[in-house]
Amino acid sequence: MLQNRSKMHWIVMLTLCGVAISAVGLPVMTNGVFIQPIADDLGVYRGTVSMHNTLTLLLKAIMSLYVPALIRRFTFKKLMTVGVILAGVSNYLLGWTDQIWVFNILGILRGIGAGMLAWVPLTIVINEWFREKHGLVTSIVLSFSSIAGAVFSPLFTSLIQTMGWAPVYRLMGILMILFSLPIILIPFSLDPRESGYLPYGAPDESSGTTEKQRQVISRQEAKDVSGWLFSLLFIFTLFQTMLIGVPQHFPGFAATLSQPAEVGATMLSIAMVSSIIFKLGLGYISDKVGPVKSSIIILSLIGLSSIILVATTNVPILYVGSGLFGAIYAIPSVSVTLLTKEFFGRYHFIRLYPILAFSTSLGGAVSLSVVGFIYDFTGSYVPAFISALIINVANIIILLYMKKKLGSR
Repeated sequence: MLQNRSKMHWIVMLTLCGVAISAVGLPVMTNGVFIQPIADDLGVYRGTVSMHNTLTLLLKAIMSLYVPALIRRFTFKKLMTVGVILAGVSNYLLGWTDQIWVFNILGILRGIGAGMLAWVPLTIVINEWFREKHGLVTSIVLSFSSIAGAVFSPLFTSLIQTMGWAPVYRLMGILMILFSLPIILIPFSLDPRESGYLPYGAPDESSGTTEKQRQVISRQEAKDVSGWLFSLLFIFTLFQTMLIGVPQHFPGFAATLSQPAEVGATMLSIAMVSSIIFKLGLGYISDKVGPVKSSIIILSLIGLSSIILVATTNVPILYVGSGLFGAIYAIPSVSVTLLTKEFFGRYHFIRLYPILAFSTSLGGAVSLSVVGFIYDFTGSYVPAFISALIINVANIIILLYMKKKLGSR
């Protein structure tokens, strides 16, 4: 009899946590600490150095569109292996060059590798291995990108001060490979049945359900796909993701309020730590009340934080606002994943989610620049917070509209 609750299910989850660290936590969430040291050492602009990070995010976005086809052609394990090698080795080699054009090429290769690892493959595996506690597992796995950022950013900063940026970049490349080794070495397949298990919490199939019957059941579970409604979810994802660059500007925002640099740095740190809490909490709450209600709660908190940050200069209240704004990171990673499955079903997930993952990475790639340009043209970060409030209110309306339309079918 195939097991639908076992240690193996949680081992699979832990291997996915390692991939989240390797594909996003290390190369994306910690890369900001390298920009100034590299720019100062090479005598170039920080924007010039940042370009290889932008290329990483851009190629990660493009690769997310092709991952399902690559999995079908080359198998899940082979895709993981190639992705780990490309991402890890490229990052390692960044520590051996001082040429910007080489940085950019390696940034492209790193993005291709990272795109093979996250977010699409991770969410596909979660969907296959977990029926119950799906939201909780999704939030745990995806939160490890933020956990890695919170843990390794100060560690890398300290090491850069003592060793220089190049050895630390090489160390990061080695860590990316090490954290992903379990998913390569531990034997399990994309379909848990091929490994002798049922999805966690799935009904017993001891009655002898065939593969053909499972496919028929899967098609019956599929929900209709409306191009209009999917377009709304794409817009929801893109605009919400374009706000994730706002917390990175908290140090500059604090300076415009004549606050010391420590206040801005603390605001950013609080936002990063709170993002972990919100990612974990969103999945748990989603399992209780559903992804639509849980997402609306998060959007409301982000909207409240925008009002707080515009309305006050009181430091403790600014810390509260920055903590609430950290919820912004839970929407593109956890919420969009759960909403896609909720609105369009598990059957269509593998086809539709890569497009939304592309939107997520694309928005993330330009978000930092968009917020920066808003300040450059207006001399203030207030328009960015007002825009965030408007976007969150609009996205609440979008979710309610989609829920009503899909619920009426």
